[in-house]
Amino acid sequence: MQIFLIANTIFEVGIGLIFLLFPTLVLENNALSISLLRIIGCGALGLGSLSFLMLDLTDKKALKPGLIALSIFHSLAAVSQIYSFLNSSANIFIIIIHSLFAVSFISISWQRIREK
Repeated sequence: MQIFLIANTIFEVGIGLIFLLFPTLVLENNALSISLLRIIGCGALGLGSLSFLMLDLTDKKALKPGLIALSIFHSLAAVSQIYSFLNSSANIFIIIIHSLFAVSFISISWQRIREK
């Protein structure tokens, strides 16, 4: 589980910083799009912070909400990117990353629930 939390922290903080500080690397210079991308960057930094803070938790009950939140986020992000891909506006690499994180966090959550 630690490796997935570390990978998620690096991924989300990296994406968050790019979206927040350098949004024109991702989108053309459209004021509304850049504003929205910066908000998404803030969310990514929040999720990266969550996974970083979860690294110190050992209590299974304390880990559960964070694992569920990360599972939901990555599952919905993957589904939304698949939808965008079908409309020719998404990158397959991003779909794969979110899907891998979703499967990982769902399986870890399921293992934790079954260990009770």
